[in-house]
Amino acid sequence: MLVITGALALLVLLFVFRTRLVEYAISWDRKYRLREDLYLAPVIIYQFIRHFYHCYVTKRVSLWYILEYSMKKHAQNTALIFLRPAAAKGEFDIEKYTYAELYGLVLRLSYILKTEYGVEKNDIVSLYMNNSPLFIIMWLALWNLGAIPCFQNNNLTHKALVHSLSVVDSRLVFVDEECQSLFDGTKDEISEKIPDLRCIYVDQKQWLKNIENPSSPTFRLDNAERDKDLLYYKPAVLIFTSGTSGLPKSAVNSWRKVFFASFFFPHAMRLSSSTNMYTAMPLYHGTASILGVLPIFAHGGTLSLGTKFSLSSYWTQVRLAGANTIQYVGEVCRYLLNGPATEDEKWCHGKIRLAVGNGLRADIWTRFKERFKIPAIGEFYASSEAPFATTCYEQYGIGIGCIRNQGWLADKALSLMYCLVKTEKNDDATLYRNEQGYCEKPRAGENAELLMHVLNPKNIKATFPGYVNNEDATYSKIVRNVFRKGDAWIRTDDLFQYDEYGCIKFVDRLGDTYRWKSENVSTTQVENSLQSHPSIDVSVVVGARVPNHEGRCGYAILQTKSRNEESDDERSKLLLELGAVVCSQLPHFARPCFVRFDIIEHTHNHKISKKRFRDPVLPFGPSNKDSVYYLNLSTKKYEPLTEEIYQGIAAGSIRI
Repeated sequence: MLVITGALALLVLLFVFRTRLVEYAISWDRKYRLREDLYLAPVIIYQFIRHFYHCYVTKRVSLWYILEYSMKKHAQNTALIFLRPAAAKGEFDIEKYTYAELYGLVLRLSYILKTEYGVEKNDIVSLYMNNSPLFIIMWLALWNLGAIPCFQNNNLTHKALVHSLSVVDSRLVFVDEECQSLFDGTKDEISEKIPDLRCIYVDQKQWLKNIENPSSPTFRLDNAERDKDLLYYKPAVLIFTSGTSGLPKSAVNSWRKVFFASFFFPHAMRLSSSTNMYTAMPLYHGTASILGVLPIFAHGGTLSLGTKFSLSSYWTQVRLAGANTIQYVGEVCRYLLNGPATEDEKWCHGKIRLAVGNGLRADIWTRFKERFKIPAIGEFYASSEAPFATTCYEQYGIGIGCIRNQGWLADKALSLMYCLVKTEKNDDATLYRNEQGYCEKPRAGENAELLMHVLNPKNIKATFPGYVNNEDATYSKIVRNVFRKGDAWIRTDDLFQYDEYGCIKFVDRLGDTYRWKSENVSTTQVENSLQSHPSIDVSVVVGARVPNHEGRCGYAILQTKSRNEESDDERSKLLLELGAVVCSQLPHFARPCFVRFDIIEHTHNHKISKKRFRDPVLPFGPSNKDSVYYLNLSTKKYEPLTEEIYQGIAAGSIRI
């Protein structure tokens, strides 16, 4: 009996010890997340070696070879599903392409681009097109020809569009029929400023019909010609980002960057050949193209493409495509959460295994997962010009609201590529430096700017190719002597914090840009537009937070040439004219949603200090007495903001 009792006691002790050991292991892994690091490490090491081999041994740095291999290997897999809006509202014509079909289309279009339009290696060719299969086919055909595709923001017109086409020295711009009317509004200005630019209008149905014929001739550039003088830091694709000078900047996305995007990113996000990702993000953005098309195609998965985001048909399109992954920006998630439940949404419950994107706020993160029954969120941080990206794969709670949630080991390894640097307590735009003149890493909860490491300070562009024909903007992002004498880092102008687990969470944007409707907006561009009105003496534009809205919307402070002493009738006429100015000169996402009038003082060195205007309080300012006007999208006029209207804006019943 004593033996049995002792044995039972020993079993109980072993069970308790085992339970405590498991609890300790879970707690330890929660703190250091070693499992995640061990998952990432082998592939990261392998792909680094592979990239080095391509760069210095085979000298084949073009991603064309990898995509061509994938198109042949996964020939019978569905590469692309396009949901083309049908004539009947809410219905779609579904177009599907296997990898074999896609490869044939690319080679046949390559022949047309080569023989009919004279596209040669190193030519920069602009695409001013909406989402479509032809956009992707043309992109890959340009890579086959050794040319450089340039994705133009098809919301831009007039001065911004002329600048975007001229700064990259485009030889050709292809414009599809859906963008033609907007493009034609700037055609005369383009002809005057860039007379040598050839503008080709694309009838998508006819072009697709021409290249779908399997007997049509094909062309594939000779490998030796494609590889000649091609280096890993040379541009693979050009994508535009906002410029603090008021005009867009063309960011170089190098061959190294697109390689990492094709292999590091999908591994961290668990994308594979079984992934069917639905996206309605514009292909001219890196989110849908660099971090959508490339990782999916490189692994033989399926990309399901919508023309643009539509709240009413979003889940219908996901269902029709049979997608198991969705791509988002934070604003889209908020729209979906605020939208009504539908039968298509219910059908998708349990079928979507991952939502991947950026800008998902911590306060709606969990609610988004719970409502749509999505087990994992893949949040990332990247920018058009940044050489690296961060990833956060959150499934069990660690990393909610974060842009990176790898563990201690990954933090040490990745700090060779990027890190957080503490900012001044009362000035987040200035990096803190200690008595020795060096920067410091922050503690949990301290504001810090994310910096990206220039691996060779003597050759900045090998890590950071920067912006096309804009050396000032490129080198203005570089800060030196950060942790040791002679080192060089790239400023992101974005503010972050470590949480208690060492995860990194986004705090805010710095400087002269803000983000609204999934676009970066240059305050200078908006200020220049407002000051083009003859009555406006000076303007200051900042980003304002609005409850239940993602990012910051435009908020303009204006001083008239009469120092704001015009009559009520003159003020009313001015507000009407300002509405017309911003609607004609600025894309929809850059138009200030709110304006107010104030005296704008200059500093002793004749500069405007924006500090007192930052973080404006809505609806009526800190004193609750400011007269604020909002842009009525129906009348396209600035009208007085009332408490009732503001509550409607906050609730989403009034759109801004």
